[in-house]
Amino acid sequence: MALISTFMPIVGSSLLIVFIIPIGHWLRENWEIGTVVFLAATLFFCGLALLPTNVIGIVSGWAFGFEVGLLVLIAGVIGASVISFFINSRLSGVRLLVMLKRHPRSAAIYQSLLQEDLKKTMLIVTLLRMSVAMPFAFTNFLLAASRVPLSAYIVGTAVGMLPRSASMAFVGSGLAELDLENTRETYIFIVGAIASIVSIIVIAIMSRKALERLTRPEPPVDGQPAVD
Repeated sequence: MALISTFMPIVGSSLLIVFIIPIGHWLRENWEIGTVVFLAATLFFCGLALLPTNVIGIVSGWAFGFEVGLLVLIAGVIGASVISFFINSRLSGVRLLVMLKRHPRSAAIYQSLLQEDLKKTMLIVTLLRMSVAMPFAFTNFLLAASRVPLSAYIVGTAVGMLPRSASMAFVGSGLAELDLENTRETYIFIVGAIASIVSIIVIAIMSRKALERLTRPEPPVDGQPAVD
């Protein structure tokens, strides 16, 4: 399932590029109904892990302009992530949680990262969404399998995907013609790389604290001295 979530959007993107120019022109010429069609297509294709968000973000900015393009894009991305969340939750079941129970230290890390504090979970989801190392569809699968609280999932997705979505829409709105080969995404990868580093550091710190709590000697019981 993880491999499918990772590679299917790449295949879908390759197929989309073949038809991207006529689709983009139709959306631009019929932008009123085009926004509805674009939103529905984003919910379907991204929700089923058939397309990545970067390519459609550029199309959205080019066809509808930055403001409208970003609004439609972020609505579609959040909606698609929710659809994907329920699908992946259903398909993955509780396999990941069962596996974690067999490894106490891994379970402690999971508990610290995703179960103890809703704000902490939102932060982790936000950083994962901003990271260029974590594809959209695969992150949907990972978070759904981990049973992340839906509220933290939605808020973290909205906040984390906003910079990337805005960047894609901005790049698309600045194109004279819909030519993906001439786009420049250097600054997007810089921001994403920084988010990746921060997320690694935050997860490492939280993981270390979780392990320290797990291995900490138990307090004395009934006046008995603690056992080292």
